[in-house]
Amino acid sequence: MKEIECPACGEMIPADSKYCDMCGAELLECVNCGTLGTDMFCPECGKPMVARKPDASPETTQPQPVKPAQNDDDGGKTIGRPAARKDIVLKARKGGFILRPEDEAVIGRKDSPYSDILADCDLISRRHGKFLKRGRDWYIMDFGSTNGTYVNNREAAPDTPVKINAGDVVDIGTYIFDVIER
Repeated sequence: MKEIECPACGEMIPADSKYCDMCGAELLECVNCGTLGTDMFCPECGKPMVARKPDASPETTQPQPVKPAQNDDDGGKTIGRPAARKDIVLKARKGGFILRPEDEAVIGRKDSPYSDILADCDLISRRHGKFLKRGRDWYIMDFGSTNGTYVNNREAAPDTPVKINAGDVVDIGTYIFDVIER
């Protein structure tokens, strides 16, 4: 098994670790260059660091098909409708505040439903991006902001909606959000 050096204590640990087995430090990964570290920002390029997802291969990050809902009245037979989808929220890892997506709502430091929360972050543009709802699915779209928007460590292309699901990690400026289904 391949090993890497813990950036906090220098011990050799399995390459797919999320935490150091020796010192317990959470291993973070740069959203831009993939450098490992324990600080909020990359020591190499200065971009935000996010929690590692060792199983984040393209095959496992693709949306899973929706299973048909079960109807208890028909002896467990399935019916053709998918289960109702719950709403999602974005919970900030720093500060613990929550962004509730609103369709077509601008994300930014100015003229945004979230500007009172995000106003203090200089790495978020005045008009950084927006949320979009298409059917039951939520998307986030970057407006070509200076520091970009990242979903699961991948930078969103400007003006291109990126689907977000429960379990995803969204990085906007210095804020890292966990997408949670409610």
